[in-house]
Amino acid sequence: MAASGHGWWKKGNCSNDRAKVFNCLYEWYTDNSWRQQACSRTETLKPGGGSTHRTAARRDCRGTERTSWRNHVDVDVIGEIDTAEKPMNQADVNCRVY
Repeated sequence: MAASGHGWWKKGNCSNDRAKVFNCLYEWYTDNSWRQQACSRTETLKPGGGSTHRTAARRDCRGTERTSWRNHVDVDVIGEIDTAEKPMNQADVNCRVY
């Protein structure tokens, strides 16, 4: 069993159709901190997602205790100025690393 997260982007009102995308997984620890457990490689992607237009970060579980995980995605559209925000999704899953 493993925790995994994906990164992709939607074009919206951007002029360019390529972006540098990566994502990282964070696990919630009992000391009330988020700890990075895995990151994808940075990929140059077209918008849209799907199996060929996304990045993937994955970390094998050591146990099945219910644990909170976050997936942060960073998108830099090539040739355009963008914000520093990193969209995040959170879920509780039966996967613990620590």
